[in-house]
Amino acid sequence: MLIDLHVHSYLSRDCQLDPRAVLSRAEGFGLDGVAFTETNTQDGCDELFDLQRSSKLRIFVGLELATDKGQYLCFFEKPERAPEPVQLWGSNREKPWSADECLPRLASLGAAIVAARPFDREFPTPAGDYVKSLKLLSAVEVYNPKVRPGANELAIEAAAQLKLPGVGGSDTRSSLDELGYAATLFKKPVSSQAGLVTALREGAFHAVQMGELPHLRRPGEARTEEAQARKKKKKRRWPR
Repeated sequence: MLIDLHVHSYLSRDCQLDPRAVLSRAEGFGLDGVAFTETNTQDGCDELFDLQRSSKLRIFVGLELATDKGQYLCFFEKPERAPEPVQLWGSNREKPWSADECLPRLASLGAAIVAARPFDREFPTPAGDYVKSLKLLSAVEVYNPKVRPGANELAIEAAAQLKLPGVGGSDTRSSLDELGYAATLFKKPVSSQAGLVTALREGAFHAVQMGELPHLRRPGEARTEEAQARKKKKKRRWPR
């Protein structure tokens, strides 16, 4: 069963996409399901689940939690009953929520947690190697088409070190054109929200790239590429 585990809609503050249009487009790419992972919220999950009546795709709901040490996809068996992050930790406008505080609490509440784009340096506070210290993850997002190939390869290395499976997700946010490039293939059918949480914990799945194949690199080349990119970014550019 092919599911895109990382999709946004207008229920995320920084997204304008209609979830109905997302589902229609996803169906055209042969996906079997879509997980809406709105930024820092599951408010609106009832609206998303109601769309199941008119969609052939299975609809799942999670949230993408932004912390001081990376982003994390969190899935609850009953998202409508899970507390909102702002209820647990207050506003994050002054400073981001603490991963050290948030992740154990969400795990204790029954969430299956996936590290999302952990080596993406476009995010202000990426997880980086911190993700390798986490013992409560169910998986690592190892293919996100919106990040540099080197960042995905570092995520693959981290998943291997943690002995965790990898997931794929399109991270669709700005345009419907971002759909159809990544998904997660589950070996068994996933027919419910609770079933998704169970499947993530069992680990019988792997990331799938859709579309054009990437350029394959030699071992170690990804880390070298990341180091060069950081060095280049630090250079000061004087006006001519």
